[in-house]
Amino acid sequence: MGCMREIHSISKGAIFYALDQISTAPNARDLLERLAMAIGDRATSDFSDLETVYELYLFRPLNAPPARIAAAKEHLRQRWHDLASPDLFFREFQPIAPIVAMGIMKTIEESLKGHPQPLPIDSWWLADHNKVEMITLLSKQQITLLFATPRPPIRTPRELWSPDVEAWTTGRLGVVTRKFERRP
Repeated sequence: MGCMREIHSISKGAIFYALDQISTAPNARDLLERLAMAIGDRATSDFSDLETVYELYLFRPLNAPPARIAAAKEHLRQRWHDLASPDLFFREFQPIAPIVAMGIMKTIEESLKGHPQPLPIDSWWLADHNKVEMITLLSKQQITLLFATPRPPIRTPRELWSPDVEAWTTGRLGVVTRKFERRP
């Protein structure tokens, strides 16, 4: 759901970066409750138009530039949510919107159990998985959310979001450690 490069199997992306950020905001409880309620309200319509929910309850609270919000919203619609789009990712696993929505709702539910503040959320998109699933991991310090998918068929646009994050992956190619690009 964000920038995925050939040499990396991990990314943040607009939704996950924004979710992480609102989970540590001074008004995190209110922001997370409003997001969960808005997502839950879409359940009766098979989670249609989630891009608008993400715009209103994730991107706008971060005061993201309008052009970036519009680009992220359109990317989500074309590549992830619109089943009629010729550019849709992972047709064989569609619909993906309910998977993501329910995974985010579970993560928020667990985060809100923290007191006095919600537990921080740290979420990542992992590629090279053999199916699409959301994985919520609990600890006393944070909630970790993993969005696991196959690798997208094309390079995803870098300009959607530029979170300031770092990650390392180690694989069995010799033993090589690759650093996820740190972006300004």
